[in-house]
Amino acid sequence: MIKLCTIDLDGTLFDNNKNISLENKLAIKKAKEKGCKIVIASGRPFCGVLNVLKELELTSDTDYVICYNGAKILNVGTNEEIFCSYLTDDDRLKIYKASQMFNSFCHAFRRDEALICACPNPYTDVESKINKITPIYADFNNLEKACYLKVMIVDAKEKLDYVENHIDPYFFTTYSMVRSSNIFLEFLNKSTDKGEALEKLANYLNIKNDETMAIGDAGNDLNMIIKAHVGVAMENAFPYVKKAADFITLDNENSGVAYAIKKFILD
Repeated sequence: MIKLCTIDLDGTLFDNNKNISLENKLAIKKAKEKGCKIVIASGRPFCGVLNVLKELELTSDTDYVICYNGAKILNVGTNEEIFCSYLTDDDRLKIYKASQMFNSFCHAFRRDEALICACPNPYTDVESKINKITPIYADFNNLEKACYLKVMIVDAKEKLDYVENHIDPYFFTTYSMVRSSNIFLEFLNKSTDKGEALEKLANYLNIKNDETMAIGDAGNDLNMIIKAHVGVAMENAFPYVKKAADFITLDNENSGVAYAIKKFILD
C-alpha cells in the first residue's frame, strides 16, 4: 500500500492555467481518506504553495510540504522545519558570476525567503508573479553575507539549454543542479533535491520506500521519481524524465495525477 505520495505542482497537479481539476482534488481527498499522506513537492517557496495547501485541505499538523526543490521540509500546521539546507554567500556569488559569463540573469532566495535579484528581467517577473513575492533588487557583488536556499540562472529556454551544456563542470560536481522549467536553472546544496527530501520525510514518518510514490514532469522531479517505489511521469514530462519513470500517466490537462492515484492508491 502506498502511504506517502509526493506531487509536483507546475506541469503536474496544475493544468496550463495553474488550476487544479476537480478530478485531481477528489482523487487526493480519497487517497487521504484511505490513509495515504499527500505531500506537495515544489520548487516554489512556502508562500508560493500555501494557497494550494489550503485548497487541498493539507494544512493540519499531520501535513507536510517540500519546498525549494527539497531544500526545506515543513510541517504545515506547526511550521516546524523537518529539514533545511543552504548555500553560502560565496556559492551565491560564484553562480552569479557564471550567469554573467553567459550574459544571463540571476536571482536567489535568501534564508528568510526574500527573493533577491541582480536586475529587473522578465524571468524573475515570472517567479515574482507565481509566488506573489516582490523582488529586492541589489548589487550581487556587494550584498551583505547571508545563507540562501537556492540560487537560479534564469533566461529563455534556448539560452539555458546552452548554459547547461557549456557551464564549467565544477558546478555539476559542487551543486545539485536542476532544470525546474524551461526558463529556470536552479542550484542547491549538493545533498539537496526532491528525491532526497522524499527519503528524509519517509524516514521521519517511518514509512518504507516500497510504500512511496512520486508524480512529476520536469528535471527537478527526476530524482524524486527515481527514488520513489512508484515513480510516475506526466505524459507532458521532459523525455528523460519519462524514460526514468515506472509509469507514464495522462498529461496535466487531463488530470494525470488523478489517473495515477486511482491506479496505484485507490484500486
